[in-house]
Amino acid sequence: MAGPTTDVPEARPADPADATRAVPEEVHPRPAPPRRAHFPGFEGLRALAASAVVVYHAVTLAGSAATGRLYTPVSVLDMGVSVFFVISGFLIYRPFVAAGAEGREPAGPLRFWWRRVLRIVPAYWLALSVLWGLGWVDLGPQPWRFYLFLQIYDAYTTLSGIVPAWSLNTEMSFYLFVPLWAFLVRKVATVRRGAGRGRPSVALEVGGTVALVVAGYLSRAVMSDVDRVWAVGGEGQVVTMREVSFSWLPNTIDLFALGMLVAVLSVAAARDDRLRARLDRLAQPAGLWWAVAAGAWLVFAYGLGEPSLNGGYRGGYWQARQACFGVVAVALLVPAVFGDQDRGLIRRVLRMRPVAWLGAVSYGLYLWHQDLLERIPGWLDRPPSEVPVALLLAGAFALGLLAAAVSWYGLEKPLARVRRQVAATSPS
Repeated sequence: MAGPTTDVPEARPADPADATRAVPEEVHPRPAPPRRAHFPGFEGLRALAASAVVVYHAVTLAGSAATGRLYTPVSVLDMGVSVFFVISGFLIYRPFVAAGAEGREPAGPLRFWWRRVLRIVPAYWLALSVLWGLGWVDLGPQPWRFYLFLQIYDAYTTLSGIVPAWSLNTEMSFYLFVPLWAFLVRKVATVRRGAGRGRPSVALEVGGTVALVVAGYLSRAVMSDVDRVWAVGGEGQVVTMREVSFSWLPNTIDLFALGMLVAVLSVAAARDDRLRARLDRLAQPAGLWWAVAAGAWLVFAYGLGEPSLNGGYRGGYWQARQACFGVVAVALLVPAVFGDQDRGLIRRVLRMRPVAWLGAVSYGLYLWHQDLLERIPGWLDRPPSEVPVALLLAGAFALGLLAAAVSWYGLEKPLARVRRQVAATSPS
Protein backbone atom coordinates (compact mmCIF):
# COMPACT_ATOMS: atom_id res chain seq x y z
CA MET A 1 0.00 0.00 0.00
CA ALA A 2 1.17 3.50 -0.67
CA GLY A 3 2.17 5.66 2.18
CA PRO A 4 3.53 9.11 2.84
CA THR A 5 7.24 9.74 2.82
CA THR A 6 9.08 8.83 5.99
CA ASP A 7 10.49 12.36 6.17
CA VAL A 8 8.20 14.65 8.14
CA PRO A 9 8.65 18.18 9.54
CA GLU A 10 10.43 18.11 12.87
CA ALA A 11 9.17 20.30 15.68
CA ARG A 12 11.58 22.89 17.08
CA PRO A 13 11.37 24.46 20.51
CA ALA A 14 9.84 27.92 20.33
CA ASP A 15 9.77 30.87 22.69
CA PRO A 16 6.16 31.23 23.90
CA ALA A 17 6.59 34.97 24.08
CA ASP A 18 7.07 35.12 20.32
CA ALA A 19 3.34 34.62 19.86
CA THR A 20 2.48 37.84 21.68
CA ARG A 21 5.26 40.33 21.03
CA ALA A 22 5.69 42.09 17.72
CA VAL A 23 9.23 42.74 16.52
CA PRO A 24 10.52 44.17 13.27
CA GLU A 25 11.20 41.50 10.71
CA GLU A 26 14.62 42.95 9.97
CA VAL A 27 15.62 42.47 13.62
CA HIS A 28 14.14 38.99 13.97
CA PRO A 29 13.84 37.48 10.49
CA ARG A 30 11.41 34.69 9.80
CA PRO A 31 12.69 31.37 11.12
CA ALA A 32 14.06 28.92 8.60
CA PRO A 33 11.75 26.13 7.53
CA PRO A 34 11.78 23.34 10.13
CA ARG A 35 14.23 20.56 9.61
CA ARG A 36 12.72 17.25 8.61
CA ALA A 37 12.71 14.26 10.93
CA HIS A 38 13.54 10.98 9.29
CA PHE A 39 12.36 7.59 10.50
CA PRO A 40 14.72 5.13 8.82
CA GLY A 41 12.90 2.00 9.93
CA PHE A 42 9.60 2.86 8.30
CA GLU A 43 10.45 1.45 4.89
CA GLY A 44 11.29 -1.79 6.64
CA LEU A 45 7.93 -1.75 8.38
CA ARG A 46 6.23 -1.27 5.02
CA ALA A 47 8.21 -4.21 3.64
CA LEU A 48 7.08 -6.35 6.58
CA ALA A 49 3.42 -5.33 6.21
CA ALA A 50 3.37 -5.88 2.45
CA SER A 51 5.11 -9.25 2.79
CA ALA A 52 2.56 -10.33 5.39
CA VAL A 53 -0.27 -9.55 2.96
CA VAL A 54 1.44 -11.48 0.13
CA VAL A 55 1.96 -14.51 2.37
CA TYR A 56 -1.65 -14.28 3.54
CA HIS A 57 -2.98 -14.34 -0.01
CA ALA A 58 -0.71 -17.19 -1.11
CA VAL A 59 -1.57 -19.44 1.83
CA THR A 60 -5.29 -18.73 1.75
CA LEU A 61 -5.31 -19.39 -2.01
CA ALA A 62 -3.75 -22.80 -1.41
CA GLY A 63 -6.24 -23.53 1.39
CA SER A 64 -5.97 -25.11 4.80
CA ALA A 65 -5.71 -28.67 3.51
CA ALA A 66 -2.63 -27.83 1.48
CA THR A 67 -0.89 -25.77 4.14
CA GLY A 68 -1.61 -27.72 7.33
CA ARG A 69 -0.54 -26.12 10.60
CA LEU A 70 0.82 -23.11 8.78
CA TYR A 71 -2.70 -22.04 7.88
CA THR A 72 -3.86 -20.94 11.33
CA PRO A 73 -1.27 -18.23 12.08
CA VAL A 74 -0.95 -17.12 8.44
CA SER A 75 -4.70 -16.84 7.82
CA VAL A 76 -4.79 -13.66 9.92
CA LEU A 77 -1.76 -11.95 8.35
CA ASP A 78 -4.11 -9.57 6.63
CA MET A 79 -3.32 -7.60 9.76
CA GLY A 80 -0.53 -6.18 7.61
CA VAL A 81 -3.17 -3.75 6.33
CA SER A 82 -3.64 -2.52 9.89
CA VAL A 83 0.09 -1.82 10.10
CA PHE A 84 -0.21 0.32 6.97
CA PHE A 85 -3.13 2.22 8.52
CA VAL A 86 -1.23 2.97 11.73
CA ILE A 87 1.88 4.06 9.78
CA SER A 88 -0.29 6.37 7.67
CA GLY A 89 -1.91 7.82 10.78
CA PHE A 90 1.53 8.68 12.13
CA LEU A 91 3.16 10.09 9.00
CA ILE A 92 0.13 11.95 7.67
CA TYR A 93 -0.83 13.61 10.94
CA ARG A 94 2.60 14.42 12.35
CA PRO A 95 3.25 17.47 10.10
CA PHE A 96 -0.07 18.96 11.23
CA VAL A 97 0.83 18.40 14.88
CA ALA A 98 4.31 19.88 14.40
CA ALA A 99 2.88 22.96 12.68
CA GLY A 100 0.36 23.47 15.46
CA ALA A 101 3.01 23.08 18.14
CA GLU A 102 5.09 25.82 16.52
CA GLY A 103 2.20 28.13 15.76
CA ARG A 104 2.73 27.70 12.02
CA GLU A 105 0.06 27.20 9.42
CA PRO A 106 0.14 23.64 8.03
CA ALA A 107 0.01 22.85 4.36
CA GLY A 108 -3.27 23.97 2.85
CA PRO A 109 -5.85 21.26 2.20
CA LEU A 110 -5.66 21.56 -1.58
CA ARG A 111 -1.88 21.26 -1.61
CA PHE A 112 -2.03 18.36 0.84
CA TRP A 113 -4.66 16.53 -1.18
CA TRP A 114 -2.79 17.12 -4.45
CA ARG A 115 0.32 15.49 -3.02
CA ARG A 116 -1.73 12.51 -1.85
CA VAL A 117 -3.31 12.18 -5.29
CA LEU A 118 0.14 12.13 -6.91
CA ARG A 119 1.22 9.38 -4.54
CA ILE A 120 -1.83 7.13 -4.77
CA VAL A 121 -3.72 7.62 -8.00
CA PRO A 122 -1.32 7.23 -10.98
CA ALA A 123 0.14 3.86 -9.94
CA TYR A 124 -3.29 2.56 -8.98
CA TRP A 125 -4.92 3.68 -12.23
CA LEU A 126 -2.07 2.12 -14.20
CA ALA A 127 -2.41 -1.24 -12.44
CA LEU A 128 -6.21 -1.16 -12.65
CA SER A 129 -6.21 -0.32 -16.36
CA VAL A 130 -3.64 -2.96 -17.29
CA LEU A 131 -5.30 -5.72 -15.27
CA TRP A 132 -8.72 -4.76 -16.64
CA GLY A 133 -7.36 -4.72 -20.18
CA LEU A 134 -5.90 -8.20 -19.66
CA GLY A 135 -9.28 -9.40 -18.44
CA TRP A 136 -7.86 -10.34 -15.05
CA VAL A 137 -10.21 -8.07 -13.10
CA ASP A 138 -13.87 -7.41 -13.69
CA LEU A 139 -15.06 -3.84 -13.14
CA GLY A 140 -18.66 -4.58 -14.00
CA PRO A 141 -21.05 -2.04 -15.51
CA GLN A 142 -19.75 0.87 -13.39
CA PRO A 143 -15.96 0.98 -13.75
CA TRP A 144 -15.93 4.61 -12.61
CA ARG A 145 -16.50 3.37 -9.05
CA PHE A 146 -13.06 1.79 -9.06
CA TYR A 147 -11.28 4.76 -10.60
CA LEU A 148 -12.89 7.14 -8.10
CA PHE A 149 -12.24 4.96 -5.02
CA LEU A 150 -15.91 4.31 -4.41
CA GLN A 151 -16.17 0.54 -4.76
CA ILE A 152 -16.35 -0.10 -1.01
CA TYR A 153 -19.69 1.70 -0.82
CA ASP A 154 -21.48 -0.81 -3.03
CA ALA A 155 -22.17 -4.39 -1.97
CA TYR A 156 -21.46 -5.78 -5.42
CA THR A 157 -18.07 -4.08 -5.84
CA THR A 158 -16.52 -3.95 -2.35
CA LEU A 159 -14.07 -6.77 -3.05
CA SER A 160 -14.02 -6.54 -6.85
CA GLY A 161 -11.41 -5.08 -9.16
CA ILE A 162 -7.99 -5.12 -7.50
CA VAL A 163 -9.15 -6.74 -4.28
CA PRO A 164 -6.49 -5.27 -1.93
CA ALA A 165 -7.43 -1.81 -3.23
CA TRP A 166 -10.37 -1.69 -0.83
CA SER A 167 -7.85 -0.35 1.67
CA LEU A 168 -6.89 2.46 -0.71
CA ASN A 169 -10.51 3.62 -0.53
CA THR A 170 -10.15 3.74 3.25
CA GLU A 171 -6.84 5.61 2.96
CA MET A 172 -8.35 8.18 0.62
CA SER A 173 -11.17 8.74 3.09
CA PHE A 174 -8.58 9.32 5.80
CA TYR A 175 -6.70 11.80 3.62
CA LEU A 176 -9.91 13.78 3.18
CA PHE A 177 -10.51 13.69 6.91
CA VAL A 178 -7.11 14.70 8.34
CA PRO A 179 -6.90 18.37 7.26
CA LEU A 180 -10.45 18.91 8.49
CA TRP A 181 -9.65 17.27 11.82
CA ALA A 182 -6.48 19.34 12.22
CA PHE A 183 -8.45 22.51 11.46
CA LEU A 184 -11.02 21.57 14.11
CA VAL A 185 -8.32 20.94 16.72
CA ARG A 186 -6.74 24.32 16.01
CA LYS A 187 -10.14 26.03 16.26
CA VAL A 188 -10.78 24.41 19.63
CA ALA A 189 -7.36 25.56 20.80
CA THR A 190 -8.10 29.11 19.62
CA VAL A 191 -11.43 29.22 21.44
CA ARG A 192 -9.89 27.87 24.63
CA ARG A 193 -7.10 30.46 24.57
CA GLY A 194 -9.41 33.36 23.80
CA ALA A 195 -7.97 34.91 20.66
CA GLY A 196 -5.30 34.58 18.04
CA ARG A 197 -3.96 31.52 16.35
CA GLY A 198 -4.30 28.60 18.72
CA ARG A 199 -1.45 26.25 19.50
CA PRO A 200 -3.06 22.95 20.42
CA SER A 201 -1.70 21.63 23.69
CA VAL A 202 -0.39 18.10 24.03
CA ALA A 203 -3.36 17.31 26.27
CA LEU A 204 -5.81 18.51 23.61
CA GLU A 205 -4.09 16.51 20.87
CA VAL A 206 -3.92 13.37 22.99
CA GLY A 207 -7.53 13.76 24.05
CA GLY A 208 -8.61 14.19 20.44
CA THR A 209 -6.82 11.11 19.18
CA VAL A 210 -8.08 9.01 22.08
CA ALA A 211 -11.60 10.20 21.24
CA LEU A 212 -11.09 8.96 17.67
CA VAL A 213 -9.99 5.56 18.98
CA VAL A 214 -13.15 5.35 21.07
CA ALA A 215 -15.20 6.50 18.06
CA GLY A 216 -13.99 3.49 16.09
CA TYR A 217 -15.23 1.09 18.74
CA LEU A 218 -18.55 2.91 19.01
CA SER A 219 -19.01 2.89 15.25
CA ARG A 220 -18.43 -0.86 15.06
CA ALA A 221 -20.79 -1.44 17.97
CA VAL A 222 -23.54 0.40 16.12
CA MET A 223 -22.76 -1.20 12.76
CA SER A 224 -22.74 -4.69 14.27
CA ASP A 225 -26.47 -4.42 14.80
CA VAL A 226 -27.29 -3.04 11.35
CA ASP A 227 -28.66 -5.88 9.27
CA ARG A 228 -30.15 -3.95 6.41
CA VAL A 229 -29.95 -6.10 3.28
CA TRP A 230 -27.85 -4.43 0.60
CA ALA A 231 -27.74 -7.15 -1.98
CA VAL A 232 -28.38 -10.78 -2.74
CA GLY A 233 -25.35 -12.48 -4.21
CA GLY A 234 -24.77 -15.84 -5.84
CA GLU A 235 -26.95 -18.72 -4.68
CA GLY A 236 -29.20 -16.30 -2.85
CA GLN A 237 -26.51 -15.23 -0.37
CA VAL A 238 -27.62 -12.12 1.51
CA VAL A 239 -25.13 -9.29 1.99
CA THR A 240 -25.86 -6.80 4.78
CA MET A 241 -24.50 -3.36 5.45
CA ARG A 242 -22.29 -4.44 8.33
CA GLU A 243 -20.63 -7.05 6.12
CA VAL A 244 -19.35 -4.45 3.67
CA SER A 245 -18.69 -1.64 6.13
CA PHE A 246 -15.52 -3.16 7.60
CA SER A 247 -13.58 -0.98 5.16
CA TRP A 248 -15.37 2.30 5.90
CA LEU A 249 -13.34 4.96 7.71
CA PRO A 250 -15.59 5.22 10.81
CA ASN A 251 -15.01 1.52 11.46
CA THR A 252 -11.23 1.77 10.97
CA ILE A 253 -10.53 5.24 12.35
CA ASP A 254 -9.16 3.82 15.60
CA LEU A 255 -6.21 2.26 13.75
CA PHE A 256 -5.30 5.54 12.08
CA ALA A 257 -5.84 7.33 15.41
CA LEU A 258 -3.33 5.05 17.15
CA GLY A 259 -0.71 6.23 14.67
CA MET A 260 -1.87 9.81 15.19
CA LEU A 261 -1.41 9.38 18.94
CA VAL A 262 2.18 8.19 18.48
CA ALA A 263 2.72 11.22 16.22
CA VAL A 264 1.52 13.56 18.97
CA LEU A 265 3.92 11.97 21.44
CA SER A 266 6.73 12.17 18.89
CA VAL A 267 6.26 15.92 18.38
CA ALA A 268 5.92 16.49 22.12
CA ALA A 269 9.14 14.56 22.72
CA ALA A 270 10.97 16.66 20.12
CA ARG A 271 10.17 19.72 22.24
CA ASP A 272 10.74 18.18 25.67
CA ASP A 273 14.09 16.53 26.36
CA ARG A 274 12.89 14.78 29.51
CA LEU A 275 9.89 13.26 27.76
CA ARG A 276 12.10 12.23 24.86
CA ALA A 277 14.53 10.48 27.21
CA ARG A 278 11.71 8.58 28.90
CA LEU A 279 10.13 7.47 25.65
CA ASP A 280 13.50 6.46 24.23
CA ARG A 281 14.22 4.30 27.27
CA LEU A 282 10.79 2.73 27.04
CA ALA A 283 11.08 1.98 23.32
CA GLN A 284 14.75 0.97 23.19
CA PRO A 285 14.23 -2.82 23.69
CA ALA A 286 12.73 -3.35 20.23
CA GLY A 287 12.76 -7.12 20.74
CA LEU A 288 10.39 -6.78 23.68
CA TRP A 289 7.98 -4.65 21.66
CA TRP A 290 8.07 -7.10 18.77
CA ALA A 291 7.47 -9.96 21.19
CA VAL A 292 4.30 -8.17 22.28
CA ALA A 293 3.29 -7.86 18.61
CA ALA A 294 3.95 -11.55 18.02
CA GLY A 295 2.01 -12.47 21.15
CA ALA A 296 -1.03 -10.44 20.10
CA TRP A 297 -0.88 -11.99 16.62
CA LEU A 298 -0.75 -15.56 17.93
CA VAL A 299 -3.37 -14.98 20.61
CA PHE A 300 -5.74 -13.76 17.95
CA ALA A 301 -4.84 -16.48 15.45
CA TYR A 302 -5.32 -19.39 17.85
CA GLY A 303 -7.95 -17.83 20.09
CA LEU A 304 -10.29 -16.25 17.53
CA GLY A 305 -9.00 -17.03 14.05
CA GLU A 306 -9.86 -16.04 10.52
CA PRO A 307 -13.20 -14.24 10.05
CA SER A 308 -15.72 -14.95 7.37
CA LEU A 309 -16.93 -11.95 5.42
CA ASN A 310 -20.52 -12.98 6.04
CA GLY A 311 -20.80 -13.01 9.81
CA GLY A 312 -17.25 -12.30 10.93
CA TYR A 313 -17.46 -8.54 11.18
CA ARG A 314 -19.80 -8.09 14.10
CA GLY A 315 -20.01 -7.96 17.87
CA GLY A 316 -17.21 -8.83 20.23
CA TYR A 317 -15.25 -10.71 17.59
CA TRP A 318 -14.95 -7.62 15.42
CA GLN A 319 -13.86 -5.48 18.38
CA ALA A 320 -11.33 -8.05 19.59
CA ARG A 321 -9.93 -8.39 16.09
CA GLN A 322 -9.44 -4.65 15.78
CA ALA A 323 -7.88 -4.42 19.25
CA CYS A 324 -5.39 -7.21 18.54
CA PHE A 325 -4.46 -5.76 15.17
CA GLY A 326 -3.99 -2.35 16.77
CA VAL A 327 -1.68 -3.78 19.43
CA VAL A 328 0.38 -5.53 16.76
CA ALA A 329 0.75 -2.37 14.67
CA VAL A 330 1.63 -0.04 17.55
CA ALA A 331 4.11 -2.51 19.03
CA LEU A 332 5.89 -2.66 15.68
CA LEU A 333 5.77 1.11 15.20
CA VAL A 334 7.00 2.41 18.56
CA PRO A 335 10.62 1.15 18.29
CA ALA A 336 10.86 2.71 14.82
CA VAL A 337 9.87 6.12 16.23
CA PHE A 338 11.63 6.22 19.59
CA GLY A 339 14.93 4.88 20.82
CA ASP A 340 18.40 4.92 19.27
CA GLN A 341 17.78 3.90 15.66
CA ASP A 342 21.43 2.82 15.29
CA ARG A 343 21.22 0.19 18.03
CA GLY A 344 19.69 -3.27 18.01
CA LEU A 345 19.33 -6.09 15.52
CA ILE A 346 15.70 -5.35 14.62
CA ARG A 347 16.41 -1.73 13.77
CA ARG A 348 19.45 -2.73 11.72
CA VAL A 349 17.41 -5.28 9.77
CA LEU A 350 14.70 -2.73 9.04
CA ARG A 351 17.34 -0.42 7.59
CA MET A 352 19.09 -3.02 5.42
CA ARG A 353 19.13 -1.95 1.78
CA PRO A 354 17.18 -4.94 0.39
CA VAL A 355 14.53 -4.52 3.09
CA ALA A 356 14.31 -0.75 2.58
CA TRP A 357 14.06 -1.27 -1.19
CA LEU A 358 11.19 -3.71 -0.73
CA GLY A 359 9.49 -1.10 1.44
CA ALA A 360 10.02 1.57 -1.20
CA VAL A 361 8.31 -0.52 -3.90
CA SER A 362 5.72 -2.02 -1.53
CA TYR A 363 2.84 -0.04 -3.04
CA GLY A 364 3.34 -1.66 -6.43
CA LEU A 365 3.75 -5.07 -4.81
CA TYR A 366 0.51 -4.49 -2.93
CA LEU A 367 -1.34 -3.56 -6.12
CA TRP A 368 -0.06 -6.27 -8.44
CA HIS A 369 0.72 -9.40 -6.42
CA GLN A 370 -2.70 -10.97 -5.93
CA ASP A 371 -3.84 -11.01 -9.55
CA LEU A 372 -0.44 -12.33 -10.63
CA LEU A 373 -0.58 -14.93 -7.86
CA GLU A 374 -4.00 -16.15 -8.98
CA ARG A 375 -2.68 -16.75 -12.51
CA ILE A 376 0.02 -19.19 -11.38
CA PRO A 377 -2.22 -22.28 -10.90
CA GLY A 378 -3.75 -21.73 -14.35
CA TRP A 379 -0.35 -21.40 -15.98
CA LEU A 380 0.64 -24.70 -14.34
CA ASP A 381 -2.72 -26.27 -15.26
CA ARG A 382 -3.26 -27.32 -11.67
CA PRO A 383 -5.80 -26.32 -8.99
CA PRO A 384 -4.40 -23.99 -6.30
CA SER A 385 -4.53 -26.70 -3.64
CA GLU A 386 -2.13 -28.83 -5.69
CA VAL A 387 0.48 -26.13 -6.22
CA PRO A 388 3.15 -26.13 -3.49
CA VAL A 389 2.77 -23.15 -1.22
CA ALA A 390 6.47 -22.39 -1.61
CA LEU A 391 5.99 -22.10 -5.37
CA LEU A 392 2.98 -19.83 -4.94
CA LEU A 393 4.97 -17.63 -2.58
CA ALA A 394 8.00 -17.52 -4.85
CA GLY A 395 5.86 -16.68 -7.85
CA ALA A 396 3.88 -14.01 -6.01
CA PHE A 397 7.01 -12.27 -4.77
CA ALA A 398 9.00 -12.63 -7.99
CA LEU A 399 6.24 -11.47 -10.33
CA GLY A 400 4.86 -8.94 -7.87
CA LEU A 401 8.25 -7.34 -7.26
CA LEU A 402 8.98 -7.24 -10.98
CA ALA A 403 5.75 -5.34 -11.62
CA ALA A 404 6.37 -3.19 -8.55
CA ALA A 405 9.86 -2.26 -9.75
CA VAL A 406 8.52 -1.18 -13.14
CA SER A 407 5.86 0.90 -11.39
CA TRP A 408 8.37 2.43 -8.98
CA TYR A 409 11.15 3.37 -11.38
CA GLY A 410 8.88 4.21 -14.30
CA LEU A 411 6.15 6.16 -12.52
CA GLU A 412 6.20 6.46 -8.74
CA LYS A 413 9.79 7.66 -8.27
CA PRO A 414 9.55 10.39 -10.93
CA LEU A 415 6.29 11.56 -9.36
CA ALA A 416 8.00 11.59 -5.97
CA ARG A 417 10.23 14.38 -7.28
CA VAL A 418 7.12 16.33 -8.23
CA ARG A 419 5.73 15.83 -4.72
CA ARG A 420 8.96 17.11 -3.21
CA GLN A 421 8.71 20.21 -5.39
CA VAL A 422 5.17 20.73 -4.13
CA ALA A 423 6.38 20.27 -0.57
CA ALA A 424 9.19 22.80 -1.09
CA THR A 425 6.63 25.52 -1.75
CA SER A 426 4.34 24.38 1.06
CA PRO A 427 3.87 26.48 4.22
CA SER A 428 4.85 23.42 6.26
